[in-house]
Amino acid sequence: MMNLITAVDPDLPVRLSSALAHASSWKSVILLLGVLVIGLIGRLLAEWQRRKTLVAVIKDAPGGTVIVQNRGRGGPAMRIEIGPAPNVPNDQSALGGG
Repeated sequence: MMNLITAVDPDLPVRLSSALAHASSWKSVILLLGVLVIGLIGRLLAEWQRRKTLVAVIKDAPGGTVIVQNRGRGGPAMRIEIGPAPNVPNDQSALGGG
């Protein structure tokens, strides 16, 4: 069979093999880019959810609350202090001791 192909066009096997090699390299590039894009989308969604959770916690937190989030897949570590602590009388002032 190969003799028949080379008799018709001697450069055909070379051109076919180079064309197939070129096509498979493009497939590899597309696959690699697809994996990278999926990873990027995953990181963005993780950071979006992380920030959404942080806002939900902050919204109802009383003054003096300290919220700490460790470094996540999509972003850096965060430490947030919410306002001053509420004024709670200590035992001395409640007892009139000063």
